[in-house]
Amino acid sequence: DVKLPARFLWDAYRGVLGADTVPVSSPLDKAPLTWRLMRLLPAVMHEPVFEPLQRFLADDQDCRKRYQLAERLADLFDQYQVYRADWLGDWAQGRDQIRHARDGIQRLEPADCWQPALWRALLLDVGESRLADSRAGIHPRFVSRLAELDSRPAGLPRRVIVFGISSLPAQTLE
Repeated sequence: DVKLPARFLWDAYRGVLGADTVPVSSPLDKAPLTWRLMRLLPAVMHEPVFEPLQRFLADDQDCRKRYQLAERLADLFDQYQVYRADWLGDWAQGRDQIRHARDGIQRLEPADCWQPALWRALLLDVGESRLADSRAGIHPRFVSRLAELDSRPAGLPRRVIVFGISSLPAQTLE
């Protein structure tokens, strides 16, 4: 059974925590996030923080630009969920900053604050009850449950072989 790391990890969540407690996919996965952003972008564009996006979306009568932007942003936020969950956590708490291993915490420039603002708008749109179904909500429960077990749960394979991948995010390695 060959799977990409993200799919393997999500299936492991379902296998350990139960298919009845973990949905088939996250509400913050790339595909649903693209359509959520398509719907959400016009509602937030009037806010001054989104001025860089307003310039990009000017003259978009057929919504092609909005779709392209929504798709790219969904991909970006999907990557942040895997590789930069710390940034998203800060942004959700209202801290417009990024963390670097070498440089520490760095405040975002005003022109870049649209990303945290858009993340917070997405979280509001998804709703508090659905956030527990995101990778960030499920992963700590998964790790905690594994720590309680004395033997391999039936929902996990006996052996995992990883090949062709030069790096994995910390969450996947964990």
